[in-house]
Amino acid sequence: MTACSLDLSDGVRFLVRRHGKPEAPRILIGHGTGFAVDGFRRMWEPLCDTFDVFVYDLRHHGSNDPCPPESITAERQNDDLREILSGLRENFGEKPVFGLFHSISGLAALRVESLAPRLFAGLVLMEPPVPPPAGHPLAEAFDQARRMLAERTVRRQARFTSLAELAGKYRDRPAFALFEDGAAEMLAAAIAREDADGWTLRCPPEAESRYYATNHDDGLMDRLDRIACPVLLLAGRGDLAHPGTPAQIAVQLARLGGFDLLELANATHMMPLERPRTIAEATRAFVRNITGSV
Repeated sequence: MTACSLDLSDGVRFLVRRHGKPEAPRILIGHGTGFAVDGFRRMWEPLCDTFDVFVYDLRHHGSNDPCPPESITAERQNDDLREILSGLRENFGEKPVFGLFHSISGLAALRVESLAPRLFAGLVLMEPPVPPPAGHPLAEAFDQARRMLAERTVRRQARFTSLAELAGKYRDRPAFALFEDGAAEMLAAAIAREDADGWTLRCPPEAESRYYATNHDDGLMDRLDRIACPVLLLAGRGDLAHPGTPAQIAVQLARLGGFDLLELANATHMMPLERPRTIAEATRAFVRNITGSV
């Protein structure tokens, strides 16, 4: 494993880690709001046998330093991803980059690719929460859910006496019933840090809330035809019946953009913790179809 510290243009430092095979196809992997990439290890570690794997955490998440929550905006997330891609080229050389992104990191990937086509060689996206434009059949339900998440997250418990207490928050709720055995414990260890008084979330509630609160329509659905790389969208069947969910958005994106769509049984928006190996194999097959190898 090789770690690379990147100083972004606004002074925030990101840690990017390299695993896998340097001679293999390069893949960049990101996570969703409130999580951390090490919580998804069961998804990306199987890819290290056949990929040049780079993993990173979102701003104010995981291994990255805290930053002012007000710096968290959709535009800054786009800049973060662009600058990470630039940092990979500067530190590890020019090479086509595939992307495997969950949720909000997948949204940033679509946005930057639509504005500067061919940044990526291909994208595998797990339910990116693309805001539908006004008048779209899913717009009202999506926006209501987005605002509810922003409001509820601010009130989320931020401190815990132990990692077991935090893991129990996932094990004991029906929404997370499809987690693999041990996934809650792995996630808890990745999203919290220990201090003198116990454990605290690496992404505090006010920072997490900003990701939802600032996720407004920027015209992406009207720019899907500008995306030049192949795209595979993954949607969890467990959420397809609920109006305005990212799963339903994924179906819309596939239809509008002409992208491939794979619906996963026994999965929800939490699919990296529910079906990690299935996602890894779908990613491997997707890249193999493009490159003829892997």
